[in-house]
Amino acid sequence: MANVTVKVGFPVPADTVWSWVGNTGNVASWIPAIGSSRMEDDVRHLVFTDGEPARERIIEHIDAERTYSYQYLDGPLPLQHYQSTIQVLEATDNSCLIRWSAECGAESAEVEAGLASAIRGIYTEALDELKAKVIPM
Repeated sequence: MANVTVKVGFPVPADTVWSWVGNTGNVASWIPAIGSSRMEDDVRHLVFTDGEPARERIIEHIDAERTYSYQYLDGPLPLQHYQSTIQVLEATDNSCLIRWSAECGAESAEVEAGLASAIRGIYTEALDELKAKVIPM
């Protein structure tokens, strides 16, 4: 298994960031790799910008702790296992930290390493996009 963790600070209140992050069906609005997203019960349906569909199950969502976890069900990535948690942690009244982590497994160590690198890139790009959306100009 490979582990990925990305942490990014935001100079805005945690509730402001959670209003974006906690809306599990609207991730296409801030994750550039995703062209569209919607929820159906506890399953998130995604379409990547290349047109490939994927499904993820939200396995835990705790608004009071500003966190949720999800698992990859199916899609274009050759993952045998993928579970991710995103959390918005309050740092001060006017700042917060996002911690986005994943554990992933694939058929070989080489494929797993490539997937971990791609996931890290997706997370980093997404948090950069989110920062651009939530920080007032």
